[in-house]
Amino acid sequence: MRALALVPAAALAACGGGEDLTCDVLTDPGNCWATAAAAAKACLPAGPAAQEGLLSADRASCLFADGTRVVFDEPLPMSNDDLERFAFTVEQGTLDCARFVDTFMNRMELTAGGATVVSELHAGSEFHLHCDGGPDYEGDFGVLFTCPGNTAPTDGFQVTSTSVTFTVVSVNTIGPLFTCNVP
Repeated sequence: MRALALVPAAALAACGGGEDLTCDVLTDPGNCWATAAAAAKACLPAGPAAQEGLLSADRASCLFADGTRVVFDEPLPMSNDDLERFAFTVEQGTLDCARFVDTFMNRMELTAGGATVVSELHAGSEFHLHCDGGPDYEGDFGVLFTCPGNTAPTDGFQVTSTSVTFTVVSVNTIGPLFTCNVP
């Protein structure tokens, strides 16, 4: 009987009722998105010059001077207009260090530092941030972009015929995470 009483409570928790996603949460360098973004950044070479890799001829990967590779799920097209999804894995030797997926369906997934964080926009302007192991947060998407420093969990990328630049926006990852240029 006790187990039956717990099942409905768990089901209700899974359907919503997350903590408030506020500017204070977003500007905290310890929030789950910022922590995962910092872990992803740590997977890549340090310093502005080291962050530039060479895009392979088939546009399926990017190699950095220290041997780190960014492997794209699908070879990159020549422009953003032809992207149907943006996903990659950062490899250090034989280890997968970080993974990012943007389905272009209002859902992004960032895996790094042993955790997966999901940010998604639901109907209307309800924004959810799901932290691996909790907590889950909910907030108004429009309000989140008025926070100081615009630290709402987002990504940015520019794909051209000669390069690709990727940025993950968080309180501790200012500027591009990496840039890959055609040799």
